[in-house]
Amino acid sequence: MKNLKFISRYSKGYRRNVLIMFVASLAYVSVVLLYPIILQFTIDNVINDLPLTPFFVWFSNSLGGMENIRQNLWLLAIVIIVINGLSSIALFVRGESIGLFAESFSKNLRNNLYDHLQKLPYAYHVRAKTGDLIQRCTSDVDQISRFLSNQLRELVYAGLMVIIALTILFGINVKMTFLAMIAFPIIFVFAMRFFKNMQRTFKEYDETEAEMFTVFQESLDAVRVVKAFNREQFELKKFTKKNAQLTEVSERMFKLLGMYWGVSDLICFLQILLIVIVSIFEVRAGAITMGDAVIFITYVSTVLWPIRNVGRILSDMGKVGVSIERLEEIFDTPMEDLDTGLTPEIKGGLVFEDVSFIYDDGVDKVLDGISFTVNPGETVAIMGPTGGGKSSLVHLLTRLYDPSSGRILVDGTDITTIARHHLRSQVGLVLQEPFLFSKSIFENIKLATPNSSELDVHSAASIASIHDVIKSFDQGYDTLVGEKGVTLSGGQKQRVAIARTVINRHPLVIFDDSLSALDSETDASIRKELKEMSSDATTLIITHRVNSAMNADRIVVVNDGKVEQIGTHFELMAQEGLYRRIALIQNNQMEVNSHES
Repeated sequence: MKNLKFISRYSKGYRRNVLIMFVASLAYVSVVLLYPIILQFTIDNVINDLPLTPFFVWFSNSLGGMENIRQNLWLLAIVIIVINGLSSIALFVRGESIGLFAESFSKNLRNNLYDHLQKLPYAYHVRAKTGDLIQRCTSDVDQISRFLSNQLRELVYAGLMVIIALTILFGINVKMTFLAMIAFPIIFVFAMRFFKNMQRTFKEYDETEAEMFTVFQESLDAVRVVKAFNREQFELKKFTKKNAQLTEVSERMFKLLGMYWGVSDLICFLQILLIVIVSIFEVRAGAITMGDAVIFITYVSTVLWPIRNVGRILSDMGKVGVSIERLEEIFDTPMEDLDTGLTPEIKGGLVFEDVSFIYDDGVDKVLDGISFTVNPGETVAIMGPTGGGKSSLVHLLTRLYDPSSGRILVDGTDITTIARHHLRSQVGLVLQEPFLFSKSIFENIKLATPNSSELDVHSAASIASIHDVIKSFDQGYDTLVGEKGVTLSGGQKQRVAIARTVINRHPLVIFDDSLSALDSETDASIRKELKEMSSDATTLIITHRVNSAMNADRIVVVNDGKVEQIGTHFELMAQEGLYRRIALIQNNQMEVNSHES
């Protein structure tokens, strides 16, 4: 029932196609079962001149009477051709209607699934494995779609075939009909046991395939690291191991399938042999006619194979159940509420009041009692060692997470009361590892502002000190950056990402260690341009470089999740502390590098 609700949920507007498929299947089964009846009529009534049943009286009269039929046997050939034509039409309607239903379901499911994934909290994506999510959104959706387009119609076909065929056979001879049904419960019980084993095996297959997808995806994402450290053989062994595990599970699946098809074939052929033998004796005894025997042998042969296929349908139904369960795990994760909350005007004033933060899966405080103030229009640098909690501040400012305790005020409004969508639209963020899409440089820069003019794009690129570099490319701003921006250097990607942010003219701009990939001269030039462009914008520079922080209005030194120092560059250099030690170390490194060069 749960699976039916899931399928119904994503098939709105196309559920009538299932009814059309049912009617077409009913027509197809009726026509298929009519063919042996025509053979019975030909053998018993046309050739052997046996008495006509009421149906055959009507049928023969519609063809001009028995004498006309005997003199024009081609009429029966025309009837058979018409029957085959009708079956073809019914088959086409059945396939088209259920195919449209399955594809529409898949389209709706994929759209809803992608939308849901996009709106899941950041913490979910941090924990989730990308390869597993890709596998669920592709293989699991395809598994359900294949069942709806193929196995569902086969299940309806098998059910209708059994009901109609048995109804006709009971009308001919009750004893032989019961003999014809001997294999039915045997096949059904065997199919159910097969279904249970197959369901367990497929779940293991699905999980193993997801693990292989993850290894494959991680290896491709880290191809530069793999090559730099000569880890090709290691990655190959890791993938080969997962692939071997998948192959082992696949072999078990095929063994189960081989056993089912082999045993069920034997049961079906023994059932057909039984009916053939019994029919011969019954015809000789005069209990049934030759035409009746033809109907029994034909119907039993026709009905047994759909019943045997029920085992495959049930196994696929088990796979569908597993796939739906895996997809429901995604849908059961609550989406992030992007729209509920206040939408105040944001000018860039920030107040951190005793802010502490612990990740959901952590026990130690990443931030512990952070307090400082940023006035609108100020440039504040946040410095500290790696792992000191600097980037966690960015997560809180964009509400990827909310503080565990304390408050963050934006222009006097508690950040947790501001709608996430509104807040993020007012905050410009340049990450340490910029992500560029497989589009042109022009499209990447105006990604968040599609209505930006060419002048706006060029202006933003100039501020980011990348305009002249782009113009030197053969295709200029139409240059494709490749997947993840692989055709650009690290510094070039960083500057394109900066241009993509500054084009929005946000009241609050955050550079999350994003200037570290730039040389000191470019760093200084970008900061100067930003200051001139947006003197009223608040700028936070998360960095570990003194050169990037020294010209800020104030510097907040964070270490072990706590604020150790606050002041200007000169104030902090005049006192003992972490900032001065970092500055002296970096200054000595610069002098050493200068002497070496």
